[in-house]
Amino acid sequence: MRTGSEHVLRLIAFGMGAIVIAMGAIELRRSLDEEAVDRPVLTSDNPLRTTLQHCRTLTPEALEADTECQAAWTENRRRFFGTDPDSEGVK
Repeated sequence: MRTGSEHVLRLIAFGMGAIVIAMGAIELRRSLDEEAVDRPVLTSDNPLRTTLQHCRTLTPEALEADTECQAAWTENRRRFFGTDPDSEGVK
């Protein structure tokens, strides 16, 4: 059977572990909140980037119906992957 001091030390260790986990969760939440607040609004002369910023605010249902956003995302993928629009789908 355990002695009283071993039991107390184990409880202290578990308590300290719980405090460390709670502090980590609080700090993570705080950093995520600061990141959301400190994120600057990007303004750009690039119309594609402006359109994509607008499209990010749409719900999935609205995005399906918005042909301008679909075209903007297609163009963004084409630029990112460096694909030729004439050879899309051909491997």
